[in-house]
Amino acid sequence: MEDKKIRKAMERRTQIEKILENDENGLRLLKGLTFSAWDYVNATVNFRAYISKLRDFDRCMDDSTETMVAMDLNKRTAHEALISRLNSFNRYLFKEYPDSAPLGGIYSLEPPESIKDRHSVSEWAGHYVFGIENGSKINFK
Repeated sequence: MEDKKIRKAMERRTQIEKILENDENGLRLLKGLTFSAWDYVNATVNFRAYISKLRDFDRCMDDSTETMVAMDLNKRTAHEALISRLNSFNRYLFKEYPDSAPLGGIYSLEPPESIKDRHSVSEWAGHYVFGIENGSKINFK
């Protein structure tokens, strides 16, 4: 993962937490968004691990089509939930804190308009989750 993007995601989260420090609803929305990001990253990792496992054991992909379809649907559903929560959170943030909310809201990739790109949201979720999980262990430059 790119340290700079992870660091920026964590800096943005810290900035948002300060803005929301006395806002129970905002913090609840942030928590829901964080869980959605975790769910999406987990579904993606599990799907990739399953495909890798099939290759490692030279199993015929046709034998596992049903499982792969279910896992892909789970990943897609988690991605849709992530996008929905990200947009909901940012709408709340911009409505309640128009003067202090950073451009892009919690979404930290550049340009902020890339939030409309599904792949970019996936990338952001990876940086965000990795930073939360490993932030204290990473020596950011």
